[in-house]
Amino acid sequence: MNVPYIISMPIPPVPPHATCSEVYERFNTDTDLVAIPVVTGDKPVGLLKRIDFLIRLADRYGRPLYEKRPVAELMDPSPLIIENNVALDQLNKALIGENKDSLQAGFIVVEDGVYVGIGTAYTLLKVNMERAERRMKDLDIARMEAEAATRARTQFLANMSHELRTPLNAIIGFAEFIMSEDVRGRDIRNHRGYISDIRDSGAHLLGMINSILDLSKLEASAFVLREDYEAPRELSGQVIRMMEGMAKARGIVLEYSAAAHHYDLHADIQVVKQVLINLISNAIKFSPENSIIRVSDNLNVDGGIEFTVEDCGPGMTADVIKRVMQPFVQADSGLSRRHDGTGLGLPLVKAFVDAHGGTFSLDSRVGVGTRAKIVFPVERSIEHQATQYAVI
Repeated sequence: MNVPYIISMPIPPVPPHATCSEVYERFNTDTDLVAIPVVTGDKPVGLLKRIDFLIRLADRYGRPLYEKRPVAELMDPSPLIIENNVALDQLNKALIGENKDSLQAGFIVVEDGVYVGIGTAYTLLKVNMERAERRMKDLDIARMEAEAATRARTQFLANMSHELRTPLNAIIGFAEFIMSEDVRGRDIRNHRGYISDIRDSGAHLLGMINSILDLSKLEASAFVLREDYEAPRELSGQVIRMMEGMAKARGIVLEYSAAAHHYDLHADIQVVKQVLINLISNAIKFSPENSIIRVSDNLNVDGGIEFTVEDCGPGMTADVIKRVMQPFVQADSGLSRRHDGTGLGLPLVKAFVDAHGGTFSLDSRVGVGTRAKIVFPVERSIEHQATQYAVI
């Protein structure tokens, strides 16, 4: 957030007809007063500079000569005038250059031509100190974020080495066993289960690698949506059928509900399926056995298509939600964690939904469960039209 800098102090102005004796008293009373603006209405017309003004009236002939005259006779009619919203670097450059005398004598600050205050060397030093302090705070925040990202990536690499070794060892071990059986002249047709394990381990590896590549494309802005049209009911149904095996293995029931409407989703259908797969697999992974996961799609009040996945797992605190939305971070970290994965599932969901102009949110309560919700913008809701055929 850009916080505006206050480059002036609000010095009460005087009108051009004010007497020099009035201004002389003000300068004598306030020794810190650098300059006094001369204003007609709300527009500055001149500047009374302390040193120049006092020199004129300090002379034994100057006081009697000028004290009853209007200040317009002694003011600088062409002072430096600066707009209040000027960039600080631009102001510094102006005052260091040809207007350097104004740094000591003072300059007028206006907003759309209306008098605001007087700028001085003190106010300029103050705003530059404020900017330096803000930059130091920004650097501290950036440093802490960089350190956190480094820690997350280090943890990710440690986890990934474990994740990759497990299926790789399975692939190598099963393959070597089958090869040794073949060398011994034994019938390897009885080892279809090992071949299936090799396939599953390879698919697991491919899924992790694809997640990393997808995130890399998104970060490099090289991800391209391949958009098509599909009914939300069809999308949800296809994904639920794909995930039923995983759910049944843990005794989990996938309940599905859909609102009655006649709109298709205009999106990258494969990507939306991957989003739903990630959300449902996460819900299955963290839900207790023999529980229920509720999946639904709906048309919200704005006309946007939304999907929700609700589980009754352990839930998360706000801090944990914030962490798991960062790439390479998992709710339970370390090699002793209970659940496998790359820690890219939720960040990929958010990135994919963002690429569609939608929103992704998590509503979670510890000990109750988590509700994941994705909402697509209304312009991606396309009313389904029945195909019309011409009669020949």
